[in-house]
Amino acid sequence: MEPTIDVTSTAGWQTIEAHLPQDFETLAQEKKVLEVQYGEAKITSARDLLRLILLHAGADLGLRQTVALAAEGELPKISHVTLHKKMRLSAPFLRELVGRLTRDAEDQAKPERWAGYEVFAVDGSSFCGPGADGTDARAHLQLRLSDLEIVGVAIEDRTIGESFKRFVWKPGQLAMGDRGYANPPGVASVVEQGADVLVRVNRSALPMTLAGKPIDLMTWLRALKGHAPREQEVVVYSREHQRKIEGRLIAVRLPAAQAEKARVRVRREFGSKTSALDLEAAQYVVLFTTVPATRMNAEMCLAVYRLMWQVELAFKRWKSLCHFDRLPNYRDDTILSWLYAKLLLSLLMHRMASGASSALFPPEPHVDDDVERHALEDREHLVARSRRRSHAA
Repeated sequence: MEPTIDVTSTAGWQTIEAHLPQDFETLAQEKKVLEVQYGEAKITSARDLLRLILLHAGADLGLRQTVALAAEGELPKISHVTLHKKMRLSAPFLRELVGRLTRDAEDQAKPERWAGYEVFAVDGSSFCGPGADGTDARAHLQLRLSDLEIVGVAIEDRTIGESFKRFVWKPGQLAMGDRGYANPPGVASVVEQGADVLVRVNRSALPMTLAGKPIDLMTWLRALKGHAPREQEVVVYSREHQRKIEGRLIAVRLPAAQAEKARVRVRREFGSKTSALDLEAAQYVVLFTTVPATRMNAEMCLAVYRLMWQVELAFKRWKSLCHFDRLPNYRDDTILSWLYAKLLLSLLMHRMASGASSALFPPEPHVDDDVERHALEDREHLVARSRRRSHAA
């Protein structure tokens, strides 16, 4: 079992620093995150700033708890107000560090690999705010997969659903989303901005037509032969935008073992409400895309969507390992810094466990995920500390 490492000590920090970009001090100067407007700076190095931020975000400590613990170690003695101000300024610096770490990794999301598209994944996730007993917010993230840059983020009330409409899109981008994003208004909003869509089909929310007539999706799926992908040109109509969206319906039947795993997930999600039709549909992967077949064939569309699955796994892993589902407060600037700190922490943990050359999106879940998760939950991971806190700073 891994020994614990205290980021407040020099020895502990050196273990983490070995996995950071060598020029991280220079980056901090370029992003002007160490500058102060008045008085003398108490945090004069990126090393001290990162140790404070990772202690605050990684151990889920409040600002006051963080500075109190830091004062007991080898870190600058500062007030919680000073740390809060630094968090408000640190998002560009942390974003660059995340980008450097992912650019150094074996990258499966480069545009040249996917017909020139910049691939973006969107996902919504439930979060707990300060002092909350349960879910009280949803974070909607737009993530560029080539470098894990958070291009768009919106913290909304938990009643606000998932939609591509929450984000800005540009030509040359490919927007990927799960079933929650499979609705005509969201798809139309992406297309109207000149980008393309690849989304998992929701049978009840994305009606499609063929030659002007509604498609009976299950009848179409039952005609699939073997495990080869099939595609069909279809049209989705958005009443909100008063326009027809031409695209392709792509589907493949899963092998028996994978189909059974999918049915298990459906039963777990819907419980007693699971229908026979739900279980039958679980054996298929069904996508809708506006990408032309001349640019990406069905096999390539299915392959790139695997990256979406990895993003969903990553969110679950980040929640388990790094408590990604806890918001420190309700300020946009500090929330963004906190999200990037969590991303940075997850990448550092992955590197310490797997080595710097490991792929960002492994083809299968990492074999050490369960061991790593249990180690952190037991507060015995490399960057874990034996302490817990309430959400209030």
